[in-house]
Amino acid sequence: MVKVASIDLGSNSTRLLIGNVKDGKIFTIVKRHEVTRMGEGIDENNFINLDAQKRVFKVLKKYFNEIKKNNVEQIFIVGTAALRDATNQNEVINKIENMFETNVNVISGVEEGYLTSLGVLNNSEINNNYLIIDIGGRSTEFVFNENNKVISISTDLGVVSLSEKYFSNLPINSNLLFEAEKFVEDRLPNIENLKNREYFGVAGTFTSLGSIYLDQSQFNEDALHLLEIDKDSIFNIFKQVLNFSEAKILSRYKGIDPKRAPTITSGIFLATKIIKKYNIDVIKVSNCDILEGLILKNY
Repeated sequence: MVKVASIDLGSNSTRLLIGNVKDGKIFTIVKRHEVTRMGEGIDENNFINLDAQKRVFKVLKKYFNEIKKNNVEQIFIVGTAALRDATNQNEVINKIENMFETNVNVISGVEEGYLTSLGVLNNSEINNNYLIIDIGGRSTEFVFNENNKVISISTDLGVVSLSEKYFSNLPINSNLLFEAEKFVEDRLPNIENLKNREYFGVAGTFTSLGSIYLDQSQFNEDALHLLEIDKDSIFNIFKQVLNFSEAKILSRYKGIDPKRAPTITSGIFLATKIIKKYNIDVIKVSNCDILEGLILKNY
């Protein structure tokens, strides 16, 4: 048994998994996530700003204390869309590597999808075809099987970038909502043969949707894994949240991370457009994703 850690430097959140690995199975010891919004302002400025860097570094300090406390033997760290897109990518990576004496690997959107699928598929009993949807801060990945092959498609749609472009003032007005709909519809990939599959949603938008669906008073991740949510429930939640200010979101949805309040409307909006595009009736929430996949790829 080997004790390892994985860290996902995401555009909206920074996340940690520490676990023991044996025979291709991960026995979770610690799992953490904090909203750090590393992708904040990249569409406008093309770089990761100092405030965003400070938020990430602060969380990483806590994570590396946890890693040290648990005597972790190996660490895997990946950066996704924010680091892919930022002009100061190398500067930020060098700071992290020097601060924490570690290596950071920036991965493509396609590889991000593959790693996510490793995590989802290893922790789910899937007998039929599948589609995995990973809504992130600056990108969304679609992973599915076709002719005994795993296909991964990444598109530049995410909750941070959509929030900044269209949902910065909540509730959104009808003109901006129309523009957002066209923007997303033009960018969702055309994928054939997606009928009669199991559909899985991963990352913060779907876990938050699950928490709202269950009307949790406090976020309980264990209750969300493989939770099934039908499309009508998701559309009803969207109709509700569409009329809420950020303050109303915070007061109404006690189970979600308060730091997700600025992006939850854009996230649920994107989820509805995906559900409509691919004719999804029921989607399962998965707590397992790139963090597990990163470890399983190496063990």
